[in-house]
Amino acid sequence: MKILLFKPFEKYSEKTLLLIGVFFTLLGSFFAYVFNIRFDGIIDIHIVPNTLSYQALLDNLINIFCLVLFLYISTKYINKKTRLIDILNTALVARTPFYLLPFFNINDVIEKTSEEVFQFANPELIGQISSSNLFIIIVFGLITILFLVWYISLLFNGYKVASNAKGKTPIILFVISLLLAEVLSKFLIVQLY
Repeated sequence: MKILLFKPFEKYSEKTLLLIGVFFTLLGSFFAYVFNIRFDGIIDIHIVPNTLSYQALLDNLINIFCLVLFLYISTKYINKKTRLIDILNTALVARTPFYLLPFFNINDVIEKTSEEVFQFANPELIGQISSSNLFIIIVFGLITILFLVWYISLLFNGYKVASNAKGKTPIILFVISLLLAEVLSKFLIVQLY
């Protein structure tokens, strides 16, 4: 189970990983559309009043492109034999945990709860937040953090396998690649909308 959840790149063929990654990207885009979620950055998820079908898919395609671009450049620096398909599969499969998060906004529960909580943004009114709303926000926040860790873990494991990375330099290049991919994805998404 550990291999399936954290190290699928070591077990499954490139074709299987590609099919799984494309399937979950399309499914995740559909869920984002249905539950009004935007993946407007490689490590971002936002609940919005209305998501258009093309926005959900385009957000994911931009995020995957940015990840592949910077991870591929850094893995080529580490190992000239790194294949593009391995980095593409890494980006596609690693994003799968994020695609589960839209389910938490069924019936707009997270959106409505967030709106109610943000009404009490004034420090003097904080004590008036209902415990059920506070509980929902805390649980969603914790689950989102866990899924983010899972996503980064999958991404790094795929990165290591694709580049045969060892030592500290790949870790530094990985972090830089993520930061650059986040900046570029945000920029492209803002420019397109």
